[in-house]
Amino acid sequence: MRTGFLVLTIFSLILILFSSGFHPISYGESATRTPISHVVFVMMENHSFDNFFGVYPTTNETNVSSTISQIQKPINLLNLPQPQLSEVPNTTFFTQNPVEGFSTYHSDWDNGKMDGFAQHSGSQSLTYFTSAQLALEWDWAEEYGLGDMYFSSSLTVTVPNRLFSLAGQSSVTGDNGPPPYLPVNQSIFSQLSNNGVSWGYYLGNPAHDWYPLNYFSGIDKYSQQIQSWTSFFSSLSNGSLPSVSWVMPVGGGASHVSQHPTENVTTGELWLANIVNSVMQSSYWKSTAIFVTYDEGGGYYDQVPPPVVGGNQLGFRVPLIVISPYAKEDYVSSTLLNHGSTLAFIEYNWNLSPLNGFIASSNIPLDFFDFNMSYPYGSAIRGPMVSSQSAEFPQPFQIPINELPYSRSGNSSILLGESSSSSSQSISSTVGGQSTSSPTIPIQIFESPTFLVVASVVVVITVGTLIIATRHRHK
Repeated sequence: MRTGFLVLTIFSLILILFSSGFHPISYGESATRTPISHVVFVMMENHSFDNFFGVYPTTNETNVSSTISQIQKPINLLNLPQPQLSEVPNTTFFTQNPVEGFSTYHSDWDNGKMDGFAQHSGSQSLTYFTSAQLALEWDWAEEYGLGDMYFSSSLTVTVPNRLFSLAGQSSVTGDNGPPPYLPVNQSIFSQLSNNGVSWGYYLGNPAHDWYPLNYFSGIDKYSQQIQSWTSFFSSLSNGSLPSVSWVMPVGGGASHVSQHPTENVTTGELWLANIVNSVMQSSYWKSTAIFVTYDEGGGYYDQVPPPVVGGNQLGFRVPLIVISPYAKEDYVSSTLLNHGSTLAFIEYNWNLSPLNGFIASSNIPLDFFDFNMSYPYGSAIRGPMVSSQSAEFPQPFQIPINELPYSRSGNSSILLGESSSSSSQSISSTVGGQSTSSPTIPIQIFESPTFLVVASVVVVITVGTLIIATRHRHK
């Protein structure tokens, strides 16, 4: 009798494992509020939104293809009557570096007038690139999601903004230091570790340096999580990708791939494409969201005055591209976002409290995603769109736009404090001037393979025990 029950249990367990698509996962992966259990962040360098997407998608032309004419348009230079900016020629892949600095950027900003760029950052700041240099990034914006109201977190240069993206605060206002330092226990790294969520920070060569992690006091305790680009690619192929990954083009002796002027922007884009394509071609694609953004505007012109969030003056608008099987196709989000918003997404997704008040005041970028509505072929997820190095813009739409089950533009206003009181969240969006509500996003822990396996085994053992006990009583 007991041997038969043991066989039944083992057989049931094997059946459950295969039917649920079981695979080994790290702690925290199953406890997400969305189907996304892996997040990859890539932060490039020093380009404003109008500098990279200023004439997206038409390149300021009137005679465009049918596909381009249908692509959703963001708030950019095409909205201005006569922008006094120059196009970077098709055969040129860089500009001279605009003048940078805390004081310079404040002069460019001019208390929101946005009229100081030529005088303070120089004539090179009044330029814009096109698909001739940025075909891949324009393709991703078309095929996935583009944020046109995403700002750097501080009206200053690189280091403070990179620290804001990791801690929601900075110990410096410029690229000076360290010291002063930020305590690592005030960072997202400590928060994830304390809550059992795996993470990794990947840079060129960790033996060279850990910039900008050297601004965190106590970061040495996490030396095992600070690894090389090679380790990131290995984790994709061997099944060890952590829940949250930062893959950075700066630090570790890296050079010529961050797109920082005067670097060739296409060279940096190809480095970026290798990361995106590798995720798409891995087994992790179906559970991953990739966030691609820029640390700060680099002194390049942008037309939108940065607002204040949580009492903090934001910096200039920068691009944000969200790539995921759950990302809406050809979607333009006008949700007010900043680097703190990406931290808010992590905390929302893994049911964590905000690190500080600034992150609590930063909107969560949820409107980029559609987790529930199915496409015409019956699935809520899309397959990968792997790009070749020679890909041109535009690409054919993956799903015909007239068959999409959602609007291709909108915004939302969801904060961590508002979303933490319930186990599900309905996202209110403004689309075309009307308020709408997108589908509810349930907590996914009860749908995870691990939970199904454990719960099913418990049921089998319980039922088997009851059967044995009943037969013993009848004896």
